[in-house]
Amino acid sequence: MDPLADLLTAPKPRPVRLLSADIQGIEARLVEIQASVFGAESSPPRILGLPDAAVREAYHRVRTAFQAQGLDIPRGQVVVNLAPARNRKAGSAFDLGIAVALASVGGYVPATCLAETLFVGELDLDGRLRAVPGTIARVELARRLDIPYLLCPIASAALALRASQGSPCILPAEDLGQALRIVREGRSACPSIPALDELISGELPGVPDLTRVRGQESARRALFLAAAGAHNLLLSGPPGCGKSLLASCLPGLLPLLSHDERLEVLRIQGSFHAEFEERAAEALERGQIPFRAPHHTISHVGLVGGGVPPHPGEISMAHRGVLFLDELPEFRREALESLRQPLEQGHVHIRRAKESYVFPASFQLIAAMNPCPCGLLGHPSLPCRCTGKEIQRYRSRISAPLLDRIDLQLVLQAVPAEDLLDTRSEDAPVSPTLRKRVTALRKLQRQRNAGLLNSELAEDPLRRMLIGRARKVLLAECRSGRLSARAITRVLRLARTIADEDESSTIEEIHVAQALQLRHRLEPMG
Repeated sequence: MDPLADLLTAPKPRPVRLLSADIQGIEARLVEIQASVFGAESSPPRILGLPDAAVREAYHRVRTAFQAQGLDIPRGQVVVNLAPARNRKAGSAFDLGIAVALASVGGYVPATCLAETLFVGELDLDGRLRAVPGTIARVELARRLDIPYLLCPIASAALALRASQGSPCILPAEDLGQALRIVREGRSACPSIPALDELISGELPGVPDLTRVRGQESARRALFLAAAGAHNLLLSGPPGCGKSLLASCLPGLLPLLSHDERLEVLRIQGSFHAEFEERAAEALERGQIPFRAPHHTISHVGLVGGGVPPHPGEISMAHRGVLFLDELPEFRREALESLRQPLEQGHVHIRRAKESYVFPASFQLIAAMNPCPCGLLGHPSLPCRCTGKEIQRYRSRISAPLLDRIDLQLVLQAVPAEDLLDTRSEDAPVSPTLRKRVTALRKLQRQRNAGLLNSELAEDPLRRMLIGRARKVLLAECRSGRLSARAITRVLRLARTIADEDESSTIEEIHVAQALQLRHRLEPMG
């Protein structure tokens, strides 16, 4: 008799397979969970597929959750494989998928019930399900791959329903027992939830109204132009002149994000921390625009993105919103220089040895700085204590290529005490009214510019809008040597926004002159 006959006819363990997903950068990636148990004696479990520490610990969370739910863990050698095995796996989002797979191996759930469902969730030791980051990205993955169902913790259900709008069907579960019952007894239709409101009128909570800015009329107009054309803005002036207040008012002038834009922001902000995702969802529900104001000690990785694993930086967290850099010359040189490419392209590309990541970074830059290290240069009554060399060294921390990418550059003066102590106030908030005007101007730009804002226009269509005398004014400025090729485009973009404010179809002399004035208020800085 053939000695291999018994081995060939013996029953072979068939691995249970189901679908889950992990997060790479800000995108979800499909992962197949395969679970198998063989042998009669229990031995240490094995989790394969390049797991990190959180994934390796998953079996112990699953086993304890089984005991808390009154279930028996399958006996024998437990092997769990996360495929494809060549990609590293990180995080606790595989807990639910591993638990359901082992429950199927143990006979609690038929293997045929596991198809067409994406399983995502972290397990507590008592079997309850905890939310994990990346809900939006996983919903989008399921929709893209035509996976009909997504089973997730009940804490993530509202956000998942916002993103899915019925596809995929969201199946929320409070604990492991409920998740198993949903899988075993069949999926019911998921509840519906309305989309995020498309319009919120009035003042935005937490955003100061522009009426709080006193004695800076030219700066208020510059802020409106920056909002209307999505232009970058640099404010220079002594301490207390209103630079930070002006920057914090900008989100109140910007058009509210659409439903899809809010989901895009949520996908970025919630890619690594579930609590960030929840807070961002609450903020966007109230109509808030992303506003990031990192401290000047931030590293270039924290600002642009990177790390291990690579994660979005502040410029990506400010996507579709505002990035405010206060005390601009105090930032590290490498951090500031790393802004140059994202300011032009609207995204940042991070490459590692084996993988490449692209993070969206379409933000509006608002920067503020003092005119000198002590901040009193040009003050009407207080003397500046800085030497010429100190001032030059301070200003040279900001490179000319970075300044070229900032459309409006204003010097603010100290506000007179009479204006600060004036008890009179404007009759009503002005930011909601200006926001309506900005929204109308941006709609006009997108209709004329094939979906682009003025700050995104190329130079050729802008040149065709110049009339004779406007061209001469710009040419005279170019001959002075104060404008680079990139700066010329920036001036034309700003002039186009000023022309839109004047309801002019062409860029006239006055528009170019105003754009040059708003750009050349600062002295060269090296």
